[in-house]
Amino acid sequence: MSEQEGINMDKENNWLLSHPELIAHYPGEYIAIVGESVVAHGKDFKAVLKEAERPDQEPLIHKVPLTDKEIVV
Repeated sequence: MSEQEGINMDKENNWLLSHPELIAHYPGEYIAIVGESVVAHGKDFKAVLKEAERPDQEPLIHKVPLTDKEIVV
């Protein structure tokens, strides 16, 4: 597949990078981003993907890390 045929997720990646508060809102969850919105979230990757997928959109799925307060060693 050529670069032109690939999916461009620049908009979603840039939006994600500019919203670090998502770590506090969705710690340890998968979030699905389309454009500049979180369209689905949860602990189960397949469920988040299924909820977010539409014929006309390809979501960016990101795993939000746990916050320092929730890490148990």
